[in-house]
Amino acid sequence: MRRRGFLRMIIGLIACLVCWHTLQAKVGREFVASDIRESMQKGDKLAILMVHFGSAYSEARESLERMNEQVRQAFPQVEVRQAYSARSIVNRVRRQGIWIEHTADALISLKKEGYTHVVVQPSIVIEGVEMEALRRDVELRKGLFKEIRIGNPLLYDDTDYEAVIKALTGSSVASRSGGKLLIANGTYHASNAAYAKLGYMLQLSGHKDYFVGTREGFPTLETVIGQLQAGKYKQVTLLPFMFVLIKSNENRVSASWREGLEKAGFKVSLEAKGLSDYEAIRRLLVEHLQFAFAYKRISVNERKEMFGRF
Repeated sequence: MRRRGFLRMIIGLIACLVCWHTLQAKVGREFVASDIRESMQKGDKLAILMVHFGSAYSEARESLERMNEQVRQAFPQVEVRQAYSARSIVNRVRRQGIWIEHTADALISLKKEGYTHVVVQPSIVIEGVEMEALRRDVELRKGLFKEIRIGNPLLYDDTDYEAVIKALTGSSVASRSGGKLLIANGTYHASNAAYAKLGYMLQLSGHKDYFVGTREGFPTLETVIGQLQAGKYKQVTLLPFMFVLIKSNENRVSASWREGLEKAGFKVSLEAKGLSDYEAIRRLLVEHLQFAFAYKRISVNERKEMFGRF
């Protein structure tokens, strides 16, 4: 018993050292220690703005609200708001009689209400087109506040990938026979390589029956079909790798992949969960917020000055 306890302690210490090493790789290279709360003065107000792509479907909005609520529980003394980054969805939701603000409008509202410090946390999977648009929206309005920061997307450093893999492979789906296929929207942006990295890390971590495919980009449906055929799989469970999932036939991504796989001879089932339905994924975004509170991103010029690179 003592030996097992000692081994658990050693494993825990190793895990802490790995996390510390990853943190140190970011701090100094991209971030510096700077708690946003310590810079606040009397009369200042702090808010968190959760930014989602959004959805016009009530069931998907309920999933996003669970994410917002988990953030509220983690930061009980901080005002938590939400905004959608897709104006078309904002307009559709408003036509349903529900008031949702676009990111830019939400920031202006916070300013009008006297908020001086804001931390923006997106429910975005990778550092791609959506993150670029969000950073642009924030940059254009940073003069409204004494300080505004943006939390990292879901997949940013290696520890994020490891946490996501643990969350997905730790569900009941892992015990099902056949292949498990994560399907993502993907993007034409170079950051689409993140999905291939996730697939590679799944394989390296021993989850040989897990695969990753994208609607736009690589790995393609044809690529994944080849992998599944090479592994002699007959059954496939689809795992939507997106924050919200429309749990109906209107989910075009899962529907098109199901059709393609069935044409290739596979028996296909769908795990009707989006990323926001996993408690561990919501917890990871809370951790990203905690990091954004404690560490400030530094610019390229600031890094050059810090390290004397002229």
